[in-house]
Amino acid sequence: MHSKSNYKHNFILFAFVCFSFFTAIAQKDSIQFYHQKISQLINSPDFTENSAQYIDKLNQLSYYQRLIEQDSMLINSERALELSRKNNYVHGELEALANLATLYLYAGPTDKSIELCLKVIENTELSNFPKTEMKIYNILGQGYYFKNDYPSTYTQFLHTLAIAEKNSDQFHLFRMNMNLGTIFSRLEDYEEALKYYAATFKYVKKLNDPTKEAMLLSNMAYLNINLGNLQQAKIELDETFALLEKNKHITWLSWTYSTLGSYYLKLNDFKNALINYQKSFDLHDGINDVKAKANIKYGLGKSYFGLNNLVKAEKLINDSAKLYESSDHDAGLEDAYRTLYEINKSQNDEAESLKYLELTEKLSNDNFKKENRRNLMMLNAKLNFEKEKEDLKAQNELALNKQRKYVKWSLAGLFTLMVIVFLILSATKREKILNKKLANQAGILNKNQKSLTQINANQDRLFSIVGHDLRGPINSLNDILRLYLEDPEGKVYFEKFAPQLKEDLEQVQFTMDNLLHWGKTQMQGSTINIRSISVKHELDTILQLYRNEIKKKSIVINNQVATNHNVFADQQQFNIIFRNLINNAIKFTPNEGLITISTEIKDKNLVIQVTDTGVGMTEADIQKLFSNTENFSKYGTNLEKGTGLGLRLVKAMVIKNDGEIIVKSQPNQGSQFIVELPVDKA
Repeated sequence: MHSKSNYKHNFILFAFVCFSFFTAIAQKDSIQFYHQKISQLINSPDFTENSAQYIDKLNQLSYYQRLIEQDSMLINSERALELSRKNNYVHGELEALANLATLYLYAGPTDKSIELCLKVIENTELSNFPKTEMKIYNILGQGYYFKNDYPSTYTQFLHTLAIAEKNSDQFHLFRMNMNLGTIFSRLEDYEEALKYYAATFKYVKKLNDPTKEAMLLSNMAYLNINLGNLQQAKIELDETFALLEKNKHITWLSWTYSTLGSYYLKLNDFKNALINYQKSFDLHDGINDVKAKANIKYGLGKSYFGLNNLVKAEKLINDSAKLYESSDHDAGLEDAYRTLYEINKSQNDEAESLKYLELTEKLSNDNFKKENRRNLMMLNAKLNFEKEKEDLKAQNELALNKQRKYVKWSLAGLFTLMVIVFLILSATKREKILNKKLANQAGILNKNQKSLTQINANQDRLFSIVGHDLRGPINSLNDILRLYLEDPEGKVYFEKFAPQLKEDLEQVQFTMDNLLHWGKTQMQGSTINIRSISVKHELDTILQLYRNEIKKKSIVINNQVATNHNVFADQQQFNIIFRNLINNAIKFTPNEGLITISTEIKDKNLVIQVTDTGVGMTEADIQKLFSNTENFSKYGTNLEKGTGLGLRLVKAMVIKNDGEIIVKSQPNQGSQFIVELPVDKA
């Protein structure tokens, strides 16, 4: 069962979102200010609602209404959009769309916010307004963050950071480094998070803004809590409170109280944890943010659980679970289910505890697979972004070189025609050399890209197999053993699940063998030891290994292998080949089915056939069996698990032993695997 800290994944989301908010008081002041500005415009003698000034003020008012007057925000944003389009005011239209995307982000329909951002990005004039461009990419990044699509979040924030660097925008340099640090803190890559927070500290000093310094200190405190640096975290929290209470920043006060609550939970001081989570909840009451409210309720529930107030704990955790589910926050939902399992277990409610244990395990496995895939995608996103930066740099450098050439040629034209001819010939020669070098580099890059693609595919496959097929049974065994040792009724659970665990662990061992041998086949320079092998002896040994599975499914084995048939092959690889083929035949043959194994000599090869009366395959399925780009795996007739790796391993080993494998099959009529290996006629 995959488990993570209850707080690492819950409150980070709140911290990230809080950065985009101002205090309720500050927003009310700003709303009043822009109402006055709009009123002054309307009362002026030459007022017209078609003016860019009036549209800008509507957009500014709308932006500050995003948390506390969302209905009014919708009206003002749509009005600004209508007027902008009517008057062909592009900047006003883009700002109005950005405000609508912000509204959808905070109000709940994240997909609608993302869709609107992508539509705005398509506008070719967006780059003419850097602040609006950074605003829309930041909103898009937050939208992907809420959807747990961290690679896309990372890409959008890097893009925003690049625009900020290009325009020397100190605020967005601070903001995006803070957001990027928060992402890596969420992914528990604390070294990368500290790198971005260090950059944030540099920019916050330039801004000379106590509120933003408090934001950074609060996030640093949270990071140090996760790293176990509790003393340093407490110092940073005290400094944060001093700054925030002085500047009356309600939203960040709420977040910092929740961080202080997690600090006390680390110390198992549930009373103080409860006090601070309650303060956070009270301050957050006026903010329309479902995800953050779920996190605070979860912290309150954990505090009550620590204080043994199970009734309140269960209610609050249930509330948080509903909020997590409504906002598609799987990590938070997993933690909520895990805590509900612990609560029901402590109440000796076996049925409820088992229900939440199963829900937790399912979410845990799903989240673990997503995390592995996400980490690889994060790496790819970083590599792609760096490549794009290098390509852009090369293009700019090439353009600059061309401009320099043109200048030189123009200057040379002032002197003599001979100088012009000489420069043209020299430039042509250099261009040919450069093109030749570029062509060589392109070939090298293409080759490296193919290698990287294959490595990524192999890593993805290994992560998927290890994360799903190996980790699940091992975690289940760990949980059952813990219940056996700690729970008075643990013996009942153990006896109930032990037979299934035994089968799962046997499958784990078989999968591990396949993984190890598959890894060897991928290594350059790996060798095989060819020798004479008695086919009947080896196949009898393999059938003996599977006697329990054969007996369990009442399968009849028709062994027609001749005693005098030998082949030349690596004995270990021969064993792996036919363990996989016989294992598959047993898996996909129904109860009381028939498996036939036969041999015959054909020219200089021995043909070994494994034929079953199982479920069979379509022609499309057969094409996927040995694919290196598509993973193909199905459950057996008794729901036996598979990894999709075995038959690829079989084919690789058959080829290494100078052999050939052929598959014949039809749905509901069984399958036949035919292996040809060099025969030993002696």
